[in-house]
Amino acid sequence: MPPPATTDLKITTYRWSTRPEKFQKLHREIELVSLDHLIASYEESLEKGENEQYWQIFFDDNAFALQQVFGAPMVSVQSQATVGGGSLAGGGDKIADYLFKNSLTNNVALVEIKKPTTRLLDTREHRTGVYGPSKELNGAVTQVLDQAYQLTSNLATLKHNSRRWDLESYAISCFVVAGRTPPPDEPSKQKSFELYRANSRSVTIVTYDEILERLRLLRNFLAPTDSGTAEG
Repeated sequence: MPPPATTDLKITTYRWSTRPEKFQKLHREIELVSLDHLIASYEESLEKGENEQYWQIFFDDNAFALQQVFGAPMVSVQSQATVGGGSLAGGGDKIADYLFKNSLTNNVALVEIKKPTTRLLDTREHRTGVYGPSKELNGAVTQVLDQAYQLTSNLATLKHNSRRWDLESYAISCFVVAGRTPPPDEPSKQKSFELYRANSRSVTIVTYDEILERLRLLRNFLAPTDSGTAEG
């Protein structure tokens, strides 16, 4: 299967005109078109139920979409990052899907992605109205925590071998992107999922639907209002 077309947000540089408001309007229109393409591509891929490898390529090409999981200014350091020793771009059996860092403090973060079809909860109730986390989700959480442990233990060696001195492990943030949000007609599952992830203090769990919703909210925020100033 060929990689998805790149829709990462890129702003073309234009000569500053004598009408700053026109320049700003042009930038906003370019941003909206790029964001519309990204949202459409994401929605299509989500509905097709693409596999984990596909999403790895998608997020490689569209880092802006993956950045929606963070609440801080983060930049990508390495995709498929080795955290068990050697160099960040080397091989090994301890590979993190994504290594990010805070652009202000250099504190690192790890992101483990699973596919949208990954089950978040057990199919059977643990008690009436209560569902436990699925084996797949528990496994993903444990996996990224082990990656954080390995990265903390080997960061000095990784920095030296990779010639990357701008990385710190003050408090490694861990993220899991997996599954679809339980639908509104299953409130018990929504409750169980929220209770589980709210108490998963070391790992932030984000669904594919939530990334899409954040992109849509950003698009709505950037959209011009009807009360905009008319061109003269």
